[in-house]
Amino acid sequence: MTNLSQEQEEMRQSIQKSAMIWSVVFGLIVAGIAFWALAGQGNLIRMGGAAVGGVVALVAIFKWRFSANSKSAQCGKCSTAFSISKTDHVETLKSSETKETRDAQEDFSTKVTTWTEEVYEVADTYSCGSCGDETVKEYTTTRKKDEKTEIEPAPVKPKAKASAAKSGKAASSKKP
Repeated sequence: MTNLSQEQEEMRQSIQKSAMIWSVVFGLIVAGIAFWALAGQGNLIRMGGAAVGGVVALVAIFKWRFSANSKSAQCGKCSTAFSISKTDHVETLKSSETKETRDAQEDFSTKVTTWTEEVYEVADTYSCGSCGDETVKEYTTTRKKDEKTEIEPAPVKPKAKASAAKSGKAASSKKP
């Protein structure tokens, strides 16, 4: 590839590395299975069959993974590989809302968590380095902001007043 920016070259190398790892792993698995399947043959045929099977699997899986992972970096208009790069990122605040959760605790207190939830509309612009085509992808994202947690103490039960004790009379449930 020629005329790739540093970002595009790094993307290509990352995709290539991932495809190579997967192809080597599956190539070794296919070679092992081929070696095992040819157990009734001589050692030279077993090793030759395993090598051929492993290399064929390695090449096929590398091409498949590399092309599949490269689709997202390919221009939809001119089909140039690794030519797409993010050129702009714009976030617009859509709404802001205060939210609260209350969780009862074992000691009868209440854990109160409050925060501001902001909803953003995001527009990412991707440009093709080859033909100049621009694509805008829009999506919505939410973020928590200013999160605070407080513990509200448990409510205190009022104690029964001893009004009868103050008057000097004993309270009784029996009727005279």
